[in-house]
Amino acid sequence: MTNMFKRSLIAMALAGVSTGAMAADVTPTGTTTATNEFMLTMDQILSKSIIITLNDEYSVNDEIYLRFEGDAYVSGAPNSVDIAFGEQFCENAISGITCPAGSTAPPASASTSQDDVNKGISLDYKGMMNDPNGDTVLIYRVSQINGDNNAQTNDTTYGIDVEFGRFSFDAPTVIVQDGVIFDTFSRLNSELWPTVALGDNMFDHDVVSLPMIAETQLFEMEDQFEIEVIEPFNGTLNVWDYRRTFTDPSCNDPRTCATWTDDVIIEITNAGTWDFYVDVDPGTTNQVQYRVTSTNMFGWIESADPTTGGEVTINSACSYITHTADEMWFNCPDTSTQLDFTVDLTGAPDSAQNPKQAGDFSVEGTVWWYNYPALYADGGPNRTPEDGVLNILPFGTSGVGPVDAGMWAVNGSMTHIPYMPYSAQSTQGEVTPIGQIIYVTNITRDPGTDDILIGNDGNGDDSGNGEGPTPDNLNVNRLIWVEGIDENGNTFGPTELPVTADPGVTGIAGDVRDVLFNAGLLTSSNKVSLTITVADYPTNIQIYSAYNVNGSDRGWVQNDSIRTDLDLYRFNEILD
Repeated sequence: MTNMFKRSLIAMALAGVSTGAMAADVTPTGTTTATNEFMLTMDQILSKSIIITLNDEYSVNDEIYLRFEGDAYVSGAPNSVDIAFGEQFCENAISGITCPAGSTAPPASASTSQDDVNKGISLDYKGMMNDPNGDTVLIYRVSQINGDNNAQTNDTTYGIDVEFGRFSFDAPTVIVQDGVIFDTFSRLNSELWPTVALGDNMFDHDVVSLPMIAETQLFEMEDQFEIEVIEPFNGTLNVWDYRRTFTDPSCNDPRTCATWTDDVIIEITNAGTWDFYVDVDPGTTNQVQYRVTSTNMFGWIESADPTTGGEVTINSACSYITHTADEMWFNCPDTSTQLDFTVDLTGAPDSAQNPKQAGDFSVEGTVWWYNYPALYADGGPNRTPEDGVLNILPFGTSGVGPVDAGMWAVNGSMTHIPYMPYSAQSTQGEVTPIGQIIYVTNITRDPGTDDILIGNDGNGDDSGNGEGPTPDNLNVNRLIWVEGIDENGNTFGPTELPVTADPGVTGIAGDVRDVLFNAGLLTSSNKVSLTITVADYPTNIQIYSAYNVNGSDRGWVQNDSIRTDLDLYRFNEILD
């Protein structure tokens, strides 16, 4: 926060310079923890009791100042505070001393051997002002000091806890300020603030308890709800089946086996524990809503309702709402119910024939919540009528996320270029003596003619050798990755290129060189072996590789994308 930084600088500048400052410690003042949702329901909120520990010897007409950040303070300053002689600490062993009931031994702050009894002290409220930073300062004058006049004791104000009680603050301002910083400073009766200035400042800080430490924050807030993906999407689409099923991780040959389902489990929970919080709204049937988002990740679904069509199975008490190619919506009854659903790529015959998109999923949620007036007013858990003023309409919604919900990867056509020379390069995009020529050609065979769907051909007999309809969702991303090793054994990648292998011819030499440059492999001339992976069916992809020197003397580099073993593909019964 701006004020925290500003005040800390002032405190450091003045520490050790002031002769007029006296010491008190704000550490005993507690911090109220609340959720942002709860704070939104409040007009006013009470702090925990404001307590300072005196760490100096005070005299009549000295002043103690309580400073609160900004203008959030509303009310609560008592007209006077009185601590009786011996009320807080007293040593009965001293001859002639009768300690009040309930008093304790002197605290560590009463450090000398004769600091046996706390003096009586009275503070009177003098008024309220603003310091040069616009913060609110409450002024208290020491109006009375008294002791027992026993020569064997050293009555003291050291170690006295002065409790001012709970103060009321404007809740919307507390939200804007992200809390209220509280600190204190004191001045001798001969150098009262703001009559006497120290240096360029109209006030001084307590140098014993530095301001802006965590203990001086009266309110700490955070969002109440968080979303967590317990089990993310995790499938690899199989280009050997035209991206219509997943590869089976238990099977070593992607041409002959596949799997069809992928599960995801998501939940919304409380993000922590607080003094004050809200509850989910009992007035709504579904208190939580989820939106699973993507880019064209659901475009393969043909059914209007995939939960009845077979593409989606919900494994919890949640319910399906609707979907598009880019998102799917669900309702859940409350935050204790996980969203657990399974995607079945072959659950419906028409959808089963469509290629699926590789990419990332994310999920976000909405929670409907309510701060019960009855519970609040009746003193529910940690809630009492004295804690503040409740709004007339104490309910709302909170959005959580988005967070990563997993991904669908894709295997692909792999081409190995065993050798490619590169010149040294000092800047990205620099023209070098040796230039590379690498093109990816995608011939885009029609996947709907005489092609099988592994394990389910759409004809109901699961024979795996029938025909299926032409896929409708052809808007899939034909990603390209490059990886490899150089002549010194340095490896890199796989790195996704910024271009895709769409139908036609795509040049990738410059993008590959950028990958090598960014990997630090072109600080000197180098020879590199490349592996190019394209997320499309192997018979669709051919790669041409060559290089030239000074724009001529082209050298063709043989790679393994020119395949002659067509039996490899007939084995998979995909070639006509």
